[in-house]
Amino acid sequence: MTKPTDHYSFILLCLQSPEDEVLQAQLSSWLAEDNSHGELYQQVHLLWEQAPHAAFFEEADAPAATARFLQLLDQVKAAAPVVPLTHVRRRWWAAAVLLMIAAAGWWQYSRHRIQWIAKTTTGRPDSVLLADGSKIYLNKHASVKYPAAFTGKGREVQLIAGEAFFDIATNPVHPFTVVSGPAQIHVLGTSFNVKAANTTIQVYVLSGSVAVAHQQHSLRLQAGQGASCNTRTGEIKADTSAGNNQLAWRTRELQFTDTSLQAVCEALSDAYGVTMVLDPGISKERKLNANFNNKSLPDILQTLTALYDYQFEQLNDTIYVHLPIKR
Repeated sequence: MTKPTDHYSFILLCLQSPEDEVLQAQLSSWLAEDNSHGELYQQVHLLWEQAPHAAFFEEADAPAATARFLQLLDQVKAAAPVVPLTHVRRRWWAAAVLLMIAAAGWWQYSRHRIQWIAKTTTGRPDSVLLADGSKIYLNKHASVKYPAAFTGKGREVQLIAGEAFFDIATNPVHPFTVVSGPAQIHVLGTSFNVKAANTTIQVYVLSGSVAVAHQQHSLRLQAGQGASCNTRTGEIKADTSAGNNQLAWRTRELQFTDTSLQAVCEALSDAYGVTMVLDPGISKERKLNANFNNKSLPDILQTLTALYDYQFEQLNDTIYVHLPIKR
């Protein structure tokens, strides 16, 4: 057998893998080589068995865990027969403690390591059901990352790009956070929309309340309120123009009350993923009063053509709004 170059790591590996017959055979052979091996094994094995009783694995606080473990070590030594410890034995105990701390730290990390799942949409919306029952509805060309299971006190997901609507399961003990770039949206249980585009993050709350935070800035929003965050400056401002039309990409419901054609086109652009370009000569004073419920974009454009004396010309994903041709 090849002699282990690191006795402590070898012993810990054997203790972690009692079902490994090859490894256990190597351990038996190694123990038979020298009586000191058996003594070292018993010392490390004792530490291994006592660690759970010290609640060593219950916390991730390494300094506190180390203090508890050293206290346990003193108790074990005090209860043992009085045998003068040589310098070598003291080094064994110290090395074993350090190795146990490292092993427990790795066990703790592995147990709480988050397995992240990425979801990206292309030409059509999609949705994600989270482990806690919360739902994320993704607009086209959106990307999120979320954990396979939530661990610890908080729940966190990441909106990498695009737009998403969050319907969050209420859990006051485990607050929910959406991270989008440098901005954070903190919630307990609510539903809200987040859009990340360029250097601006827009938030609109449908129900409940959220807090939008960036660096030293923070703004709390209630249902029916919106805000925009500049990711370069960190400035967060209330958006008085925010409304249910920001959810139209998902609900397909649009409501316009004394709304300018410019604002109508902006809402249509967001809801249907198109770019609308207005002729500079079009009046910004004319207003629209209309509701559209689950209408296709061609149907809406046909209605606008009947209401306005303008022409709507679509080329791929761009719609040009022209003044009528004078004859």
